[in-house]
Amino acid sequence: MKLGLITGCSRGIGLAILQSLLEKKKNYTIVGTSTTGRYPISNANFIGHQLDLANPASITSLKDKVSKMSFDFLINNAGVLLEKWDAAAINSSQLRQTFEVNLFGTIALTEAVLPLIKKGGHIINVTSSWGAFSEEGFDAYQPHYKMSKAALNMYTKLLSKRLENKEITVSSIDPGWTQTDMGGSTARRKPEEAALDFLTLLDSNVESGQFWHQGKIRAW
Repeated sequence: MKLGLITGCSRGIGLAILQSLLEKKKNYTIVGTSTTGRYPISNANFIGHQLDLANPASITSLKDKVSKMSFDFLINNAGVLLEKWDAAAINSSQLRQTFEVNLFGTIALTEAVLPLIKKGGHIINVTSSWGAFSEEGFDAYQPHYKMSKAALNMYTKLLSKRLENKEITVSSIDPGWTQTDMGGSTARRKPEEAALDFLTLLDSNVESGQFWHQGKIRAW
């Protein structure tokens, strides 16, 4: 039985990944987190916990709850986009809140459970084309989100170097514009389509420290 940890899986892409894994991978057990601790799913192979990535005590609490487990993978999916789509000015409060969840909390959780990741395991950080310096049609909007995801991409590269001798793969993935609360209903991709990219990545023996989009390495 394989065991995975997915953050932010009560809705959107995280929920779609969770449902796809439980439907297609009968030998998988998934530990999932959400800020509320509530989930629209009930499955014998799913264990749900509450996690607030902006709260260090919450991260410590989760670590304690899973401390006896050994994970085959970690998917850092939880994230926030606080600014309006057409906002370009820096709002210091929103900037701090965004980094607390998208970067600081995500890194803190990863570092906390790192000793629990098995040899041959895989850590996947969900970032975005908006966190890429190679983004086509780059503009000044959503600055807090973009900076947080760009920094998370750098963490992927740094962590992959640290873990080179531990046989743990570290990847970033850009799921693309997806129909979620964050992406909106007019987005090009459905969450179920994006979820399949994650399953493919988990099933593949890929080079560590790469940035993926729809099954292909994309530019940082």
